[in-house]
Amino acid sequence: MVRAKTAAEAPRPLICGYRVSRRRPPDESGSVPDTYHPAMSPTTLVRGRLRDHPLWSRALGAPEMVGRLIQPVIVSARVEDRERVPDVPFLERLSLTELVRDAREASSAGLAGFLIFAASDRKDELALLASERDHIVARAIHAVKDAAPDLAVATDVCVCAYTPHGQCVLFADGQANVAGTLDRLSEIAAVHADAGADLLIPSGMLEGSVRALRAAVSSAGRPELPIAAVVKLESVLYGMHRVAVEAVPLTERAVPLVAVDDRDGARTRAAREVAAGADAIVLKPGLVTLDLVTRVSESVDRPVISFFTADEHAFFATPDDSQDRTDAERETFAAARRAGADLLISYGALSAAAE
Repeated sequence: MVRAKTAAEAPRPLICGYRVSRRRPPDESGSVPDTYHPAMSPTTLVRGRLRDHPLWSRALGAPEMVGRLIQPVIVSARVEDRERVPDVPFLERLSLTELVRDAREASSAGLAGFLIFAASDRKDELALLASERDHIVARAIHAVKDAAPDLAVATDVCVCAYTPHGQCVLFADGQANVAGTLDRLSEIAAVHADAGADLLIPSGMLEGSVRALRAAVSSAGRPELPIAAVVKLESVLYGMHRVAVEAVPLTERAVPLVAVDDRDGARTRAAREVAAGADAIVLKPGLVTLDLVTRVSESVDRPVISFFTADEHAFFATPDDSQDRTDAERETFAAARRAGADLLISYGALSAAAE
């Protein structure tokens, strides 16, 4: 039997001619991180904050599928109404006015929540726009919470859409600047927490993200705010979303993902993230990780969230909104639930709930 390489043994990825440096997480012992706020109860420390959050706990106990669905939405400061994404017509960039309209519709339909992304209208090497206090994501959080207070709001915390290279890590002197990226993610998280977000999802799979965000939101006065770690497989099923948020296309990733044929990599990474303080584990792409949903849900005591990407939704999105295709997409949601997923993120959530 060929033994899978550990993260330490695996070759470092090469990008732009440079080797990417990695920083080991501060603690892999499995002990409760010291960044946990002392006011948190022992029960919360064991169960995770997602289960104790009033909106997410309701979603986790929802008897019907619709109550467990999360709809991704993409907001843009330069869009006045709705803007269809070129070459991906089933995806739209929304103004705040249209976001509020969709939020009220989602709340009426009984959805669990929204996951907010932004199309960046400004890019720089430090992703400075993402951490500005009046950034479109912060305003979107406020808008949704005001319009539909019973709809949970999750946010993406990453730098990829805000840099000219499109990677999930910042660079300095030709090397991946992990410490600088964690600082920037912390600043982004503090802005989202202050705006009223109900869940933060650092999607770049950068080691140390969960700990960094936990320290940031605790310092911001939100120690109860859940943070979900993302475990992503290497896949071709991420491209459409990157087009929609106007992230630069990638041919090679600076931050390594889990190999698609690695049976244990996702479970190992999930366990490490839980030890670092993650309150939930997000697995993506949804269909490709169904077996891993079962393995992870059986090995970590945290909610597991299946993320069906825009590319996966494309299999079911047609101009005539075929009922058969909508029903087929619902069947994939049911498959994820059977596999052990507690919540589901999909670009087809709202349309599936509306039928």
